[in-house]
Amino acid sequence: MNASRAAILALVLPLTFSLTTPADAAQGPQSKGSMSDTTVHLSIHSILPMQIRLPNRVRVIADGRSRVFKTTALTVSDVIKEARIVLGSRDLVNTPLPTQIFEGLQIRVTRIQEVSLIKQVKIPYVVKKVLDRKMLVGKRILKSRGVAGLAEVRLVNTFADGKVVKTRIISRVTIKQAHAAQVVVGTRPRTIDELNWAAVAQCESRGNPRSSNSANGYFGMFQFTLTAWKTAGGVGNPMDYSAAEQLMRAKRLYKIRGWRAWPVCGRLFTR
Repeated sequence: MNASRAAILALVLPLTFSLTTPADAAQGPQSKGSMSDTTVHLSIHSILPMQIRLPNRVRVIADGRSRVFKTTALTVSDVIKEARIVLGSRDLVNTPLPTQIFEGLQIRVTRIQEVSLIKQVKIPYVVKKVLDRKMLVGKRILKSRGVAGLAEVRLVNTFADGKVVKTRIISRVTIKQAHAAQVVVGTRPRTIDELNWAAVAQCESRGNPRSSNSANGYFGMFQFTLTAWKTAGGVGNPMDYSAAEQLMRAKRLYKIRGWRAWPVCGRLFTR
């Protein structure tokens, strides 16, 4: 039997030890079954309990570093100590500290820090609208300017590995009150004569009473169709009549169909 095999059997096979007291040795052999026999039979497992642990590769990420440890540590807590990482009271570990180590485990330590600070912030003012029935719709007059206020805010920023992840306001004290702005807004509808007819005519035909788009059937300063011109009380072709006549017919058509008689340019009436 070679030496290596003998070594393996020594670890595997239980061994027996005979422990004999000095008195027994002096008396010599005794009869079989004698009560004075003090020989004790012991297994090696009761004397030298053996536990073989193989190392595991574990990655530890902390403080901007990533390191791989080949360790026989039992728990995450043991590995952190082995890596000489001191945990703060708020620091987080992605795996519970009592977790047993296994091959390929990744342990990440996140440093948590809270920083208190005081800063002043503006209080925006609101805009209050005052409706005026006598003023034309769309008109706006600034009656009084708004003034922003000022507040002192005490807050706590929570940092995770140097980045702010949460802001908590502790207190807020107003130093200067904000004052609202007031704007007078007209609500009176335009009369038909107050509508922006010049803008619509410019949009439709560049203000040309003799404009003709015969391919699509549109004529005159407001690009009437012959049907629309007839609906407004006109006869013949709009382009054969004066600008004043065309404007009068356009106003009649507006009363019947509204601004949608000019689907695109009619939107200029309200501007």
